[in-house]
Amino acid sequence: MTPSIQADAVSGLMARFRQGDHEAAGRLVELFYPELRRIAATRMRAERPDHTLQPTAVVHQLYLELIKVKALRPASSEGAPNEKAAFLGLAAYLMKQLLIHHARPLAKRVAKAELPEMPGPQSGSEHSLIEIDDALNRLAAINPALRSVVELRVFEGLTREEIAQRMGCGTATVARHWNFARNWLEEAFGGTPEL
Repeated sequence: MTPSIQADAVSGLMARFRQGDHEAAGRLVELFYPELRRIAATRMRAERPDHTLQPTAVVHQLYLELIKVKALRPASSEGAPNEKAAFLGLAAYLMKQLLIHHARPLAKRVAKAELPEMPGPQSGSEHSLIEIDDALNRLAAINPALRSVVELRVFEGLTREEIAQRMGCGTATVARHWNFARNWLEEAFGGTPEL
């Protein structure tokens, strides 16, 4: 399938998916399965070693979440949005939510994840997924783009250039957001007791 035909096919599937078509959701998962599995594997690297979910199971759970979608807002008409990026972004967000939901009943036990690439004395500390999500929500209240940069870099493992392309901004903006968010999170977790 040529790139233009594939882009047209993805746009058509996304249009149907946005209207709640379960078959389109399944077809998108099939089409992007290797990339979804890679995103899941990246997210799972931040989980505890004895986690009960595996990347393949996360993708299967993702499919079950996607077919529950009744409708999504239509694609923006500004500048022909990249539907593949939109789908993968939604998938990555849902995977994160699945892992948080999976950890929530075990929050009082050992459900922990490391925050990679956080320099300083707190870099080796572990925090529960719920704490991380709460901190990211507070960061998003300052600027939603800050949370997006952290999620794309830490949870999806994207490079600065890939983040800039996904967010439609320059790499300098991504670097500024990342530096601010990293320092803010370092400070936020600096006052948190060790778990």
